[in-house]
Amino acid sequence: MPSVTRHRSLLSVLAIALGLVAPMAAARAQGPVLAGVVRPPRPAPGVNTIAEVEPRVARPPGRPCVAPLFAPRQFEGVEPVAFSYAPPADCPGPWAKVVLEADFDVTAGRQFDRTAIIHLGGVNLYYGTTMEPRRAIAPAWHVERDVTDYAALLARPGAGEVLIANIVNETYTGRLTASACLLFYPASTGAPVSTAPQIVQPISDGLAKLSKDQDRLARSVVLPTNVERLVLDVIAQGQADDEFWYDCVPDALASEKEGRCGGGAFRQVEVFVDGQRAGLAALFPWVFTGGINPYLWFPVPAPETLNFTPSRVDLTPFAGLMNDGLPHRIEVAVPGVRNYYLVTATLLAWRDERAASTSGRLLRNTLGAAREKTEARRVRTDQQGLNGRIVTRRAQDGEVAGVLQTSHGEVVTAVRYAMSFSNRQDYVSNDKVQIGRVRQSTRMRILTRRTDASGTVKRLETASYPLNTVTRETATPEGTDQTADVDLTLARTEREVSSDGRIRFRSLSNRVTPTARGQFNRTARRFQNASGTSVQRFRFEDSELGCYGRTVVVKDNAVAAARDGC
Repeated sequence: MPSVTRHRSLLSVLAIALGLVAPMAAARAQGPVLAGVVRPPRPAPGVNTIAEVEPRVARPPGRPCVAPLFAPRQFEGVEPVAFSYAPPADCPGPWAKVVLEADFDVTAGRQFDRTAIIHLGGVNLYYGTTMEPRRAIAPAWHVERDVTDYAALLARPGAGEVLIANIVNETYTGRLTASACLLFYPASTGAPVSTAPQIVQPISDGLAKLSKDQDRLARSVVLPTNVERLVLDVIAQGQADDEFWYDCVPDALASEKEGRCGGGAFRQVEVFVDGQRAGLAALFPWVFTGGINPYLWFPVPAPETLNFTPSRVDLTPFAGLMNDGLPHRIEVAVPGVRNYYLVTATLLAWRDERAASTSGRLLRNTLGAAREKTEARRVRTDQQGLNGRIVTRRAQDGEVAGVLQTSHGEVVTAVRYAMSFSNRQDYVSNDKVQIGRVRQSTRMRILTRRTDASGTVKRLETASYPLNTVTRETATPEGTDQTADVDLTLARTEREVSSDGRIRFRSLSNRVTPTARGQFNRTARRFQNASGTSVQRFRFEDSELGCYGRTVVVKDNAVAAARDGC
């Protein structure tokens, strides 16, 4: 399990994940461009290291300037590694796009999946986890992230850190190597300057550790008096027991001895401004390559496992309150956390450059706490473990709206949230078999309306994260026969209606359905005769760009087939 010692609007999210801009001219070969999307290399039959489905970041035309962050190096130990950064002298900006590229590999052997993080000046540039190797399998992989919105930070020299806490010893022998750089694409006639925020301010200064409900990442900020748009990029990653939050139980049923984590089976991100609940972000149930059963995830990891997408929380309704030149407190919380979460957050602000100051007020804030209901009355515990059913439900909604007087008139921004969550856990435990079933659904709906003199722009974002898992352990004289089945989907859509009635629609779906079988030998402390099968289906559709899809079929933990097409 990963830990530091172990194991945007959706438009922005999709742009980060898919690079929805003009085709790249070529920084490095990354496959042909199809419908505005850069396909990753298609895995050949027999590949057992890693099979990619998620597109690379597309690029503007022109040759980029490259600024290294750190050269290839091996990571061993738990201390972060510092690096110095300087923007490329031959590309002073402004830029059309900036892309982070990082490459990783791990030697064959035995090793946990590890958390991997790159920060610059306290601002997160990359966050993900690493692949687990096998005795004769050494995975190598490439990740990319669109960091154009952080251009104000990247325009000046700075100090950064990379953290890949990897323990190497006689048992855990896999050695991790990584490198990273930034690619700057100059603006041109065909690639206009990005409208990036002028203010990029870390809230977490790297990472914050939240260990209980009451813990919050908090920072007081002082903004310029002419801010007209404000967002917060957040990533929250469960560590240790909270890595498996979807299988955690109410505190009354938790048992450290039996390995049952507490806090219940619900987690999400809540953002506060000056003590007021200001926004929400649904947490995708990331499953890392050592999660549940390692044979589920190679060569096809679960969605976003190697490269997390930040959640972007729109705080523009509070801009009128925060433009007074005084300190204001930003807080991030993860309800339900019991072991710990690592959280990183960055505040981004766009200024009204034609006005020395903007003024406004919060019109309304009806975003309340989650309504919760948990039923566990028929659950019993004994020496064998849990028996019975636990049902957890959460619902939360409300609207935050504010008005701002700008150089181009009055602007009203309203953000309405509707979240629903359900999780059903069924357990059978006796001296012959242990069965655990989880059936979970997370849904988030965010409607943003921006009204000014030209009319109203509406953007509806939806996120749906269904997760179903079944694990079975049957006792044998040597240990246990184990099976694991997972059905996990990351689905996001966006529908935007402009002030003149034009409609643009985008959707992304990434579904993986792996099954693992094997025997766990108690004496050897390892799986034997283990193998996995899987099908992963990725589909992206844009009403203007077209459609991209890839399906990868895995048998005996090797690619059996890979095909592209919607």
